[in-house]
Amino acid sequence: MTGDLPVFFVRRLLTSLLVLVIISMILMGVVQLMPGDAVDMMLRGLSPTAVSQETLDVKRRELGLDLPVWLQYWNWMTSLLQGDFGRSFTLNVPVGPMIAGRLKSSLILAVPAFMAMIVFGIGLGVVAALKENSPLDRTIQLVSLTAIATPSFLIGSVFIYVFAVKLHWIPAAFNAIDISRFDTLETISFFFAALVFPCITIAAEIVAHVLRQTRASMAEELKSNYVRAAVLRGLSRSQIVLRHVLLNALLPAITIIAINVGYVIGGVVVVEFIFSYPGIGNLLLTAIITRDIPTMLGTMLVVSGGYVFANLVADLLYSVLNPRIRLT
Repeated sequence: MTGDLPVFFVRRLLTSLLVLVIISMILMGVVQLMPGDAVDMMLRGLSPTAVSQETLDVKRRELGLDLPVWLQYWNWMTSLLQGDFGRSFTLNVPVGPMIAGRLKSSLILAVPAFMAMIVFGIGLGVVAALKENSPLDRTIQLVSLTAIATPSFLIGSVFIYVFAVKLHWIPAAFNAIDISRFDTLETISFFFAALVFPCITIAAEIVAHVLRQTRASMAEELKSNYVRAAVLRGLSRSQIVLRHVLLNALLPAITIIAINVGYVIGGVVVVEFIFSYPGIGNLLLTAIITRDIPTMLGTMLVVSGGYVFANLVADLLYSVLNPRIRLT
């Protein structure tokens, strides 16, 4: 079985690359179908008579917008394989470094939220399953249901109103602060002073999803025949839970964690808009508004790549916990 792991990894890696290629095609198609024209958005505010049709045509040729869609896609992918994401239509700067800078800011929110999803989601799910039908279990389930039912934009708006408007603990608009100029210690201090509330906004729903899945899986495994057999063999409760039950219960939880990477990405976009946070989500929204095609394509591909990578890691973890999957 151990020798099957490299083959399984290569197969899944090639599948993930194929998925990314298909996603890139879909992204190009969606961008082309969006209403509005990039040149018109760039020249908005000018009188229609101030710019001739010839000038508009020249500008479209400069940007490559007059080419067929398949040729635009080919040029974009050719540059992308060389590490060039193109230049922003509106800012006239390389898209790659701009995405990298915004991605760093977004990861400051996403990584703690993702870690909270794993630690608190799995931890509280295990506790709730071990205390099934107890007051603690009911309380955890009630809180998790409330978190799932409450949209992130509402949670974020409440935090802004209470902690920014009323208490002045956090800035009302994070885009007024340049986090990229902070060193490591200043970034950590700033996170604990202000960014904890956006992180909670992102993490609330995804922690609840993982918690409920972990609780359901643990509760089902605890009632299995092999658990009864382990008890009869004299194994302690901690040995049964840690060595047997938890490993089997983690399989469905890993799937939910991988799926919830999409929720983290979506939550980052929403939270960055609510808190006016200068991350990759805000960059994507700005690019959509201005029809900045290279920035749109690059940003959406990076976000999609993160989601595909998370599912690849989930497949690998699945194969380690359950070697039979490598044969499928």
